[in-house]
Amino acid sequence: MKVLGIFIFILILTNALSVGMDLLLGINLSHALFHLLNPFWVIEPGEYVMLGFFLLLTIGQQIVIIIKDKKNKQNGSS
Repeated sequence: MKVLGIFIFILILTNALSVGMDLLLGINLSHALFHLLNPFWVIEPGEYVMLGFFLLLTIGQQIVIIIKDKKNKQNGSS
């Protein structure tokens, strides 16, 4: 769960840095957000699959760790 929290925290910080740099360059907020989302509008379907795979890999790893921890707690208390 900690890894997922760190992943989301870093995602928010990098997005804020990108928008902040655009704002410092004199670009208004709507264009700064457009620059943030533009790469997702130009990628091809294969790249969407890879993006989804990496996202599922991150979340799936955390689910497996949680299941193993619960299983170890049940075996340890018996």
